[in-house]
Amino acid sequence: MAIITLDDRLSELETERDAIGKVLKRIKREINRLAEQIETGEVTDKSEAQKILAEARYWLKAVRETETEIEKLKKERAGIAHGYGVDLEAARSEVGCRLHRLAQCKKERRVSE
Repeated sequence: MAIITLDDRLSELETERDAIGKVLKRIKREINRLAEQIETGEVTDKSEAQKILAEARYWLKAVRETETEIEKLKKERAGIAHGYGVDLEAARSEVGCRLHRLAQCKKERRVSE
């Protein structure tokens, strides 16, 4: 049985994002080449331009989905669910302070037993 941890999945997604970034850089070069050909009037094959644009759309969608999943995993790692997170250390400190104040009040007999 293979156990996949949050860090493993995050690492996989970051590697995937880097690979997608390389593909997008190649597509950017192709788009720039096509733009130059359009400016000089050299473009005769519109299907090539459409193919490159369709590929760019596909990879841009893939990178958006990957980024969304990375953010979701980072929030999960931080303990944030549904946009909210609990800082357990701060909560522990606050409860400790309140218990201390209550104990002080009890010593001073300001709290009934």
